[in-house]
Amino acid sequence: MEPSKIFRQRQNDARNIEAIADEYKTKIKHDLWLVDGLQKDAIQNSWDARMDKKHATGWECGFSLMRIGNQEILCISDSGTTGLNGTEFSTEDEMTEILNRNDEGEDLAYFLNSNWSAKKSEEGGSRGRGKTLFLRSSQDRKIYFDSFRSSDKTYLFGELYLDKDKQVKFTPYYGIEGEEKIKIITEGELTPLTQPGTRVFITNPDASIKQSITNGTILSFISYSSWERIKKYQAKVFIQFYGEKKYAILPYWYENEVKDVLNEKEYGPEIIKEKTQYKTKRLVLRYAPNADIPETIKGIAIQRNGMTIERILADELVPHEEGMSNIYGWLEMECKPLEEEMKLDCEGPEHFNFNWTIRPAKYLRDYIRLKIKDFAKEFKIMSSEQAERNKVQKLAEEKALKSLAPLFKKIGLFGHHKGYKNRNKSKRKKDEPLRLSTKDIEFPREPRRINYDEKINNVYVIPINDLEKDILVRVHMFMVSKKDGRSIEIAEREIFLHPGIGEKIGTDSIIVSKNVFEKGEYSIRANMRSLQDTNLRLPDGTLIEKGTKLYERVNLKFYVETDPPEHGPFDFHPKAGENKDYLFDWDSDEDGGYIIYYNSNHPKIKPLIKPHSGEVDPLSNFLTEQGALLAFQIRLTELIADRENETDKEFQEVIKSKDLTAIWPIFLKKYSEFLWDLNS
Repeated sequence: MEPSKIFRQRQNDARNIEAIADEYKTKIKHDLWLVDGLQKDAIQNSWDARMDKKHATGWECGFSLMRIGNQEILCISDSGTTGLNGTEFSTEDEMTEILNRNDEGEDLAYFLNSNWSAKKSEEGGSRGRGKTLFLRSSQDRKIYFDSFRSSDKTYLFGELYLDKDKQVKFTPYYGIEGEEKIKIITEGELTPLTQPGTRVFITNPDASIKQSITNGTILSFISYSSWERIKKYQAKVFIQFYGEKKYAILPYWYENEVKDVLNEKEYGPEIIKEKTQYKTKRLVLRYAPNADIPETIKGIAIQRNGMTIERILADELVPHEEGMSNIYGWLEMECKPLEEEMKLDCEGPEHFNFNWTIRPAKYLRDYIRLKIKDFAKEFKIMSSEQAERNKVQKLAEEKALKSLAPLFKKIGLFGHHKGYKNRNKSKRKKDEPLRLSTKDIEFPREPRRINYDEKINNVYVIPINDLEKDILVRVHMFMVSKKDGRSIEIAEREIFLHPGIGEKIGTDSIIVSKNVFEKGEYSIRANMRSLQDTNLRLPDGTLIEKGTKLYERVNLKFYVETDPPEHGPFDFHPKAGENKDYLFDWDSDEDGGYIIYYNSNHPKIKPLIKPHSGEVDPLSNFLTEQGALLAFQIRLTELIADRENETDKEFQEVIKSKDLTAIWPIFLKKYSEFLWDLNS
């Protein structure tokens, strides 16, 4: 009897690529998962290959969008690294023998084969899956690569692709053969590397990758996953598109001093569990109640080997306690045994999550929970000083508007849903040079009652830059419930805002469903913040630095399963500032009324806000009195823009006379009359 033949299992590599990509998509949970996964794996592989392990001197990694001939290419390159060292092989048997030995330093063989790796346990990635994203990122499922190897000072070029038979295939070319091959493939546009390092050329990159490079979104992913390397080692990671080069910077939230942080404390080094050797290097907790913390920052970042693996939300660790969502921070681990075991036993193969149900991850989660409780107790966060301040301000604002209602009626100043008409554009303040437009948002009807299962369409903002320079900004769009202050995220994006009109940020539509929206009033809000230091200034003279709020005047109200109430011509909104010349400011809103901003940090206003006292009259009285003057100013502005309106003869006479000296006496007269009536 003849011996049975042994066949090697054939794999459908096309499906394997998609299966691995789906795992990344599941773990990353946002629409740019491919971009985020690609940058994280590419940088991690490069970081592990750096020559200077202690200081990372000379290390650099970048993502360049280029065109070679008529083909678009994404080039991922690094320098200050070892290159793809390892034994040269020319047959499949030789390669298999190398893989089975599982020796360190065989970077070439492991790079070319999925699910193989011989990295040291303290290095970032040891599953060998990340390289699959290179192929997934190419719409052709094809990449080229080249490397100058530090071990033998030789050049290497190669191609790796998914063939028609659904098998991934590759060919390496060594030395002179490789040098000739890159010249042929790139039609002489690229020359071989002459210093240690590696380049990966992704052909016809996915559209999301191209867009994230041209608008700078990929830089935010780089910054938020590699911030520790940037902070400690001044690590250089760049993007480049058709000649323009930009480096990832340390996110504002991880600066040593952040002005939006109210309380901060550092813990450690500490043993996280009695009778174990699991030890942290440090845990830093920060409380920032007025900072509009980005979703990408919220929670505690768990760091390993200079990279953020996952963030644990404080309000999930300590649920049902006020203020937890305003706590963020980070945790660094001692390498042995805690970091090593967290990586080997608990970390997901995509490097985006941990399994928190097994040890030592469970011990670490319990430790963080206890520290957050201690932190919140020490700084009285659970009693929420800021929440009490907000409550006092809200009640004072409502009382002031009620007191002002007779004046609004007397001078003919009306709000939306009562005598509303489109105002002449000349009545609006001049556009801010950096702003957000909401002109395309469509509600089912006017007034803005929305019934269940109806849609709000074109729910996006359009950032606009009237300056002459690019600026790195964060745009945040969300909804807020008036009933409980609950926030519903719409979109958050960090982009390089080029001069002119930027891309839409938001979503095509939102369905108002019962399981998300209770009955009542909501508002769509958005703001824009600078993420870089500049020499530019806002119209009020504020220098644009990291963290500067550039625009926050988006506030579109709508009403779920209820009719909109009639309301006055303006709303009060607190807006803290440090400028001495800013006490009040006002601007027209999208509802046909006005927003009156008051500086809650001003020495005249701050003492009037008395949390825990229940006293709202001091602030309410001040807002009422100042609101009257602002009402006269707004009404005068309206009349100037509408000369045919004869509702106020005294104002009309001043307008016709063009005598500026007559304005203030009329203001004082009308102001005195209002205060007389109010106080009597």
